[in-house]
Amino acid sequence: EKDKEEVEKREAELKSGGGKTASGENSAAADINERKVKDREYYDLMGVSTNATAGEIKKAYYKEARKCHPDKCQDDPEAAAKFQALGHAYQILSNEQSRASYDKNGKPETNSADANLANEIDPLVFFAVMFGSHLVEPYIGELWIATTADTLMKDAMEQQQSMDMENMTEEDAAKFLASKSASSEEMTLKQRKREVKCALNLREKIIPFMEAKDEDDIMAFKASIAKEASKIVSTSFGATFLVAIGFTLEVEAEEYIGVQTSALGVGAINARFRRARKSNANNWRIMGAGINAATTGRKAMKEVEAVQKQMEEKKAMTVGGEEEDGEDKAMDEEKAKMAAQKLEETIPALLELAWAINDRDISRTLKGACKKLFSDAEVPIETRIRRAEAIHLLGKDFYTIGKECGGEKYDVKDTKDIKARAEVAVMTTMAKAQGQEVTDDDTEDMIRRAKDMQQGRDDAGAAAANKQTASTDANMT
Repeated sequence: EKDKEEVEKREAELKSGGGKTASGENSAAADINERKVKDREYYDLMGVSTNATAGEIKKAYYKEARKCHPDKCQDDPEAAAKFQALGHAYQILSNEQSRASYDKNGKPETNSADANLANEIDPLVFFAVMFGSHLVEPYIGELWIATTADTLMKDAMEQQQSMDMENMTEEDAAKFLASKSASSEEMTLKQRKREVKCALNLREKIIPFMEAKDEDDIMAFKASIAKEASKIVSTSFGATFLVAIGFTLEVEAEEYIGVQTSALGVGAINARFRRARKSNANNWRIMGAGINAATTGRKAMKEVEAVQKQMEEKKAMTVGGEEEDGEDKAMDEEKAKMAAQKLEETIPALLELAWAINDRDISRTLKGACKKLFSDAEVPIETRIRRAEAIHLLGKDFYTIGKECGGEKYDVKDTKDIKARAEVAVMTTMAKAQGQEVTDDDTEDMIRRAKDMQQGRDDAGAAAANKQTASTDANMT
């Protein structure tokens, strides 16, 4: 609890910047005089001050959206356009980075799809959908790979806003951005907060065991673990998550119990050996996955370049008006299709590297969470040992169920599933950026439908190819 209070206090200090607003003024003075911004059209659409908080902007959006919703304003032919403009304004102002950019630079000169997509992608949401980690978030928190991507994106946008790009060469600008990553204190605080939250969630989870009065209560606790594990294992990467979480919880608890209940801590030796062996294996796995990802990526890029070169040579040999234009278009489409196919082949290697990083991240986070739980000086040693026994039981059951379902042998082969998850991850993060509510069940349902649609397209394509082959064979006969 003290850790939680310290983290929250320090986090508030970092966010407030010592009681100053973004413009350096005291908050009281900032409320009297609105901040100067380059363009205030979006603020006027929402009917809010340029000093409005995130909560005030959200409240104003829902209020204004009710006034111009097309379903409620069927007599107003401009209602749909107004509603769309309001949604876009909310999308910009509800995101810290896009709002800061808008305040400084106004509306962008171009409204390209790529620019909008970059602004709307939230790495935290994207990776949560990609790995299906929503069910295990109480145990592991937000994955390091997601928070790091989020931080790097925020840093890059802030630096672009603060530095004078016109007076820098591209090389100098790149060096400047690379040197301005998130402060080590902020990253350390994020990880500490994550471990505290995981420790509190674990403490809450084992309450039934801590309060158990007889064997029936223990069996009920075990049944609840099995039920939860069955739900987790039904999702993508679920079995793999169970193995990673279960192994670390079991080993950390086993080590603590061994130290506290055996002479000279001899009982902890086996746990330490298992942990060291797993850590070494995962380090080698990360190295191997990194090399494989780099090699696969280079190979794919070379193949794409070769295809492009062949297409360009073929195009150069083609002559003739409209027919040439039609052939050029067909070649471009074929080139894009082949390039996409080659790049898709690199996805398993990249995802394998990402998971190897996740595995180490989960182990380190849960190790820190268990340390907080087992070294809590506010409770007697007997209670801490009892906690370790509960965590050991939880970890052992998670690991066993995950292992039985193939969680130890992580292997990415189903590229269709990966593509479906990536597509839905993008759609989900864009929807949430626009203020829409998307539940975890909605996400999994969209992934299933995306896979079914892709399978349908593949089956239709295969049927058409077989029909074409049969027709060609018949003509030749």
